[in-house]
Amino acid sequence: MVRRNLLLAWSFGLVASLSFAGTGRAFAQDAVKAPAPAAKVEVKEAAKPEEPKKDEAKKEEPKKEEAKAPEVPAELPPPTVPPEVEAKLEAARHAVAEAIVAAQDAGLVDSSIDPPPILDILIKGYAVDARTLKNAAGKKPYPVSPEVFGAWFTGYGKTEGINYQTDVRIVNPSAGLKAWYDQRASILNRHIEAVRKAKGPAPAPKAEEPKKEEAKKEEPKKEEPKAEVKKEEPKAEAPKAEVKAEAPKAEAVKEAPKSE
Repeated sequence: MVRRNLLLAWSFGLVASLSFAGTGRAFAQDAVKAPAPAAKVEVKEAAKPEEPKKDEAKKEEPKKEEAKAPEVPAELPPPTVPPEVEAKLEAARHAVAEAIVAAQDAGLVDSSIDPPPILDILIKGYAVDARTLKNAAGKKPYPVSPEVFGAWFTGYGKTEGINYQTDVRIVNPSAGLKAWYDQRASILNRHIEAVRKAKGPAPAPKAEEPKKEEAKKEEPKKEEPKAEVKKEEPKAEAPKAEVKAEAPKAEAVKEAPKSE
């Protein structure tokens, strides 16, 4: 009975071991057949360099110096009047004042402006523009000379009842203005020529001296004389002391053989 049980147990164990070995081989074959999934290789992209911000880039860029246009003064300064010219002008102004007073005293001045127009007096010998402006029968706007017109529009009109913006205008060239300027040119040119003849030829205008800075630029730079390098003269060798030939030493006097 015991032997039988042992035999059964042994056979059962043998069958079990064989079946286990077969299943193990099957599993091993399946493991070999089924390829392992390929490992995913993650390729990391190289990090892109950060672009500088626009504001920072603008700060880093050196500011380009804008080409400045040469400064031009808005208004050129007036010329300086020399003392000798100013003296002549004062004399002329005094003479004009004398002419105005003389014309007033003679009843030749009836002007709508104050002081009266000097050009009218010098050219025509009288100034009666007030009569034109007071003429109610005249046609508006009333024509006057340029000096009278300018005086009215700058606050020097004195005749009452005149609206200068609508009642005053410059006389038309074909109605007398051209003839007025022709007469002005004729009178002044005649007197200018007389003064020129009495004074002699006008001195030639002095040539403007070039500015110091421009003169310096124009002058070519003088080449400075290069310092001459003195060649060193060969030093005279000191005469070598002559070596005196030593006198031959006197040979030892041989002793004469003694006679026996």
